[in-house]
Amino acid sequence: MIKKIFLWLHRWLGLVTGIVVIIVSITGCINVFADELKEYFYHDRYFNQSVPQPAERLNFSMLLNNAQQALGKKYKLSRCEVYPAANRNWVFRASKTDPKGFGHWNYYKYYYRVYVNPYTGKVVSIEDTKNEFFQLMLSLHLNLLLGDQVGKPITGISVACFFVILVSGLIIWWPKRLTIKGFKGKLQIKRNAGPKRLNYDVHNAFGFYTLIPALIITMTGLVFAFDWADNAVKFIADGGQTVKKRTIPKSSPAKAYKTIAIDSAIKTLLRKHDTADVFAIRLRDKPTDPFNIQVRLAANRTHEFEWYYFDRNTGLQLLHYSNADVKGGEKTRSLNYDLHTGAYAGLPTKILAFLASLVCASLPVTGFMIWYNKRQKKHKKTPIRRRSPAMVGA
Repeated sequence: MIKKIFLWLHRWLGLVTGIVVIIVSITGCINVFADELKEYFYHDRYFNQSVPQPAERLNFSMLLNNAQQALGKKYKLSRCEVYPAANRNWVFRASKTDPKGFGHWNYYKYYYRVYVNPYTGKVVSIEDTKNEFFQLMLSLHLNLLLGDQVGKPITGISVACFFVILVSGLIIWWPKRLTIKGFKGKLQIKRNAGPKRLNYDVHNAFGFYTLIPALIITMTGLVFAFDWADNAVKFIADGGQTVKKRTIPKSSPAKAYKTIAIDSAIKTLLRKHDTADVFAIRLRDKPTDPFNIQVRLAANRTHEFEWYYFDRNTGLQLLHYSNADVKGGEKTRSLNYDLHTGAYAGLPTKILAFLASLVCASLPVTGFMIWYNKRQKKHKKTPIRRRSPAMVGA
């Protein structure tokens, strides 16, 4: 009886959310290696053709000003990626969104990336990120190109349903007899079987083999999609206690960042973290917001970091903490992105996340074929009722 209930849930949740799960999973495969693919296809944007000797970079404020002038006053820069590696160009972003906008092109008012050579100050490329392929794949993954207000709940609910599908699939799959033979029959794919049986075995076996990474990807996706999931994970990680958020100090007030302060901060950190992957910087609007820099120590891993906050007037360091200082819910939240994309342990876990996402994309297809084949079999077995002579003459 219990298995029948879970089978009903498994079947109909799969049929209802199948298309969304396929889209989210396939775009997830692309997003796992998006950084590597962008650096390959857009090599000239990301890398310098030649590095001068001695390699002396211009001041950050000058490069920021060059990027802003290239875009014009209409588009305001809000984020930057500074690369300590000598052969990397620096990236400056300008983006503005309308949270209530329906559709990708209404959600993003504008989104540009400006690539600047840090040695010459020359603008190498201006990218219309709003229409760039990998950004479209990311938006398709996050909200089906429908915008956050409409698309995000659809993908979030579909991911929640997929979590139920995975758990119910395990319950349905679980053999009645807990023997080696019982499990072996569930884990093997009979290659010499017919197409229907082969499809059935692929659905069951691949679904089981990728269950754990699929559950991790699904649960971390729910954290991004819903505040309740984010808060629940942090609450559990904090041992069922409500922990006060980390207090970010305020800067002495100023309408804009002082060039001497931000240039000094960048130069200091470039010397200190010369082997880091990237410095992620957000340019805040509030007069008391400090100048903050997240130093990401390892390539494509956001959970290994050093975070610095500086006074926007004086350049004085106000706060510093690293991934070694975060615990409980804060630690779990810092790991969420890398667990979701498979970047946690580098290339091996990224490959695992790619393969798991690929299998997740196939499960609605193989599941639909199982349902369709059974439906066709039932129709064939249903006897055709012949009309009696009396009925014919009526």
